[in-house]
Amino acid sequence: MNENNRISKVLDKEEVMAIQDGIKTLKKPLSFLQNLTPNERKNLPKINSANKIFAEDSIHILEGKPKWIPEALTADEARKDLLLFEQLDPIILELESLLRQMKDTQMIVGSEVYRVALSVYSLADAARKMPMEGAQSAHELLKTRFSQSINTTKNTDE
Repeated sequence: MNENNRISKVLDKEEVMAIQDGIKTLKKPLSFLQNLTPNERKNLPKINSANKIFAEDSIHILEGKPKWIPEALTADEARKDLLLFEQLDPIILELESLLRQMKDTQMIVGSEVYRVALSVYSLADAARKMPMEGAQSAHELLKTRFSQSINTTKNTDE
């Protein structure tokens, strides 16, 4: 493995299709998943390891069906919610790990190709000064693209 080329791979059509089919297969039993608005995500009360015991204790109280608890609050639904929360946890950890690896891999290969582009630009600049055939036009093309990419990056960062 070369430090300048850590990854040398292209997915073939069958691999891309297998990945996409796998994602579709994964989504089927998860048809109940929902999206939150940013406001909901911010304002919903959240369970964590510290208050999970509190939630479990409240379910135990609900199971006793005390008269002071409205019938709309049921232990069955609360227990189902808690169980689904627990079931999703290891799945989310695996998917987050996979997504992080995919993003890191994409960053590596993107960096590799961008390093090559910077080298070609630098070589075209040096070659046009000699002058060498084709270097001037290559440098002009890359100079325009390079300037546009720098301006786009600056606008995106602001």
